[in-house]
Amino acid sequence: MGEMTKKPRRSNGIRTIVVASALGVVLGTGGCAWKSERDKLRVEKQQLTSENQKLAENLHSLKSESSEANATLEEVQKGLEDIRARELKAIQSSIRVAQEGKSAGGRRDQLQAEIQTIREAVHKNLEKLARLERTNKKNGVKMASLEKLAEELKRSLEEKATMVTELESRVGDLSKTVQSQATSIAAKDSTIHENETQIAQKTKELNTAYVAVASTKVLREKGVVEKKGSVAGLGGRWIETGKFDPEVFREIDVTKEMEVTIPAPASKVRIVTAQPKESYEIVDGGPDSKSSKLAVKDPAAFWKGDRYLVVMIPD
Repeated sequence: MGEMTKKPRRSNGIRTIVVASALGVVLGTGGCAWKSERDKLRVEKQQLTSENQKLAENLHSLKSESSEANATLEEVQKGLEDIRARELKAIQSSIRVAQEGKSAGGRRDQLQAEIQTIREAVHKNLEKLARLERTNKKNGVKMASLEKLAEELKRSLEEKATMVTELESRVGDLSKTVQSQATSIAAKDSTIHENETQIAQKTKELNTAYVAVASTKVLREKGVVEKKGSVAGLGGRWIETGKFDPEVFREIDVTKEMEVTIPAPASKVRIVTAQPKESYEIVDGGPDSKSSKLAVKDPAAFWKGDRYLVVMIPD
């Protein structure tokens, strides 16, 4: 009984040793696995931290690039507004140049300078957009909203570039038109002036008459009158010969001069030319007056047949 009691004790000791050994192995093995897992987690944490840092840097860079892009687009927008204002000014200048024609030499130079300024502004802003596009492409930045705005601004600037070319062409065409019109107007003015001169001359001729008031002796010596039907120097009548002598005749405007002063009394006055008697009257200056006047009562009838009036007075 005593031996049977001791054997179990020995067996328990061995089991204890075996269990302890196994537990040590297990703990040793578990400790190594935990250490390996811990190192793995540490590496992953470092990688994640690095990736987060890179992501933050990329996000900051993206925000910075986006801010720079917005600033560039705002500059281009302001530049486009300035170009539109310059465009309006240039159009107004082109109208003045066209209206003034050849006399607008200084304005034409100023307009050319305005157009060149617009062209340079368009080129400068297009270059800004191109530079922004190259930068975004290089950095791999792709923002649909910014790209759309950039395309719209680019299209507007290209339209302005076309406008500049059309404006230059239009100014040239307008200048040619104005010069052509100026030549045509000058020719018409010359024709009108010639016509006016001719009309004035014709009117003057129509309204001009010639009056000769002189003694019988003077009129005869100048060949203005001659006597017809006389016998031996007696009888006969005085008639005009049709000869014109500027020393005897004076020019008058029949629309303005309705009276002719005669240095002889009415009873001594003889009208040689054939004016109708009812178209005029000779009015004496008074009982003791040695002068009279011929008053035209009907100018149209008086001057209808003859534009010459010959008044004969005694020698």
